[in-house]
Amino acid sequence: MSRRRKTLIVAGIVFGVAIILPVIRHYQLRFAVESYIAELKAKGEPMELAQVIPPPLPPEQNGVPFIISSLTNLENKYRSIVQTNSPTAMCEVLSGKAMVRWQQPAIIGFNENTWPLTNNLMTNTWEDLGNELASIKDDLNTFQILTNHQFLDFNLDYQQGYNIRLAHLAKLKRAAQWLNASALYNLHERKTSDACADVHAMLAIVKGQTDEPQQISQLVRSAIASQSAQMTWEILQDPNVSESDLASLQQDWESVEFIGAAKRTFLAERVINLNSMEHFLLNSFDLWRGVSGNDKEISWQLCKFQWQWFWAYADEKRMLQTYQVLADAVRMAETNCSYQSAQKFARTNLNRLGFEMQLPLEGTYRMDIDQFGVRWLLSEDAFDSFQLLRRVMVFETTKNMTIVAIALKRYELQHNVFPPTLESLTPAILKTIPLDYMNGQALHYRTNPDGTFLLYSVGENGVDDGGKTAIHKWWEFYWFADTFDLVWPQPATEAEIKFFYEHPPK
Repeated sequence: MSRRRKTLIVAGIVFGVAIILPVIRHYQLRFAVESYIAELKAKGEPMELAQVIPPPLPPEQNGVPFIISSLTNLENKYRSIVQTNSPTAMCEVLSGKAMVRWQQPAIIGFNENTWPLTNNLMTNTWEDLGNELASIKDDLNTFQILTNHQFLDFNLDYQQGYNIRLAHLAKLKRAAQWLNASALYNLHERKTSDACADVHAMLAIVKGQTDEPQQISQLVRSAIASQSAQMTWEILQDPNVSESDLASLQQDWESVEFIGAAKRTFLAERVINLNSMEHFLLNSFDLWRGVSGNDKEISWQLCKFQWQWFWAYADEKRMLQTYQVLADAVRMAETNCSYQSAQKFARTNLNRLGFEMQLPLEGTYRMDIDQFGVRWLLSEDAFDSFQLLRRVMVFETTKNMTIVAIALKRYELQHNVFPPTLESLTPAILKTIPLDYMNGQALHYRTNPDGTFLLYSVGENGVDDGGKTAIHKWWEFYWFADTFDLVWPQPATEAEIKFFYEHPPK
């Protein structure tokens, strides 16, 4: 046999092996994914879309038809005060101190584009806001209907996976912003019951979105819940607030939940991502081309080929494992009511999957990725859902602090003094004392010599810092997110407010 013939035979064998081995490896990885899915099903995990999405609502229970027109009208109110200089509630000015917005003579905000230059303050009058609110009074009143139709079904097509349309979320957030402004205006006009009705409508939106298993939907819920908590704080500063209004607000807050909604979201997004796998393999992968900034066609096609044949199924399995860790962490939180335990469990198990997580857990991580940043396309997206676990635990704490604050105000109305301990609130006002979901223990409370009180959670670090908090940028709604304690603030003085405007936090 000639040398040339031998060379061709060897080259043919090498070429054949080069073709066969990737195919074998591809199907090995695919089999590993199928085996893992079968393992999850054997454990009773829901892996079918019908098991994880909410069933259609009967038309008579769905509040969407009643508000759909108002949602569009409010979103289309361009260049309004609410859009350009929205009067945010409970603006923190010092550690543990907040401005009572409705007591201020005008609506003053910073121009975000030039902040913190104090000569660029934006000012509007309450009268101007009142005129705007009067022009949309019917639209705002429509949301009161939701107190009797507390389910919102926007008929989402979950079969679309990553292409699902969620245009309603921006409208809901804008509507909550208008209701927030209306509540502040009503307090300024000393219409406390009307302000309470606005908060009831905001919480109706929060409760109506409970069963929408999309991460962004739950994050929008948390943002509206934050506004509602801040607005409740403003109501508690009104000396004319009635016992009946407070009792109704307390009952409304007690019916809000976040942890169960997060668990359902993790389970749903796992299945939705799984069903979107074929879409990623055939279509969506090319969307990451713009993100990578790559203009070398050959290199890009090679990377795409690598992902489809070598990385895709390993990425898919890691995605499934990531959602399983997050779902199990939420289940743990449902049992022991402790973010510290849940995040420790999540951190340990996500590290085993190749995520290097750090504290505070802001979603910081590092993974071994390719030059285009797409090797872990699916699992990286799944890991981003960790922020939802963090948010819902903080907002369960927020909810409980709000409930306790309402109960403290009710006790003060009944006894003309705040209680010496939280146990004094039971059983007349509270059946049980709500927990601090940051560590699963009691919230911290004590009365002050000046007749006020200090109510706080240990915060995300799990350490009792004695009620120490930190100041955030003035426009951030998410005031509870903190590495120190989470403090229910007391009203700031005029001097403290003046100092805030002259020296805004950076």
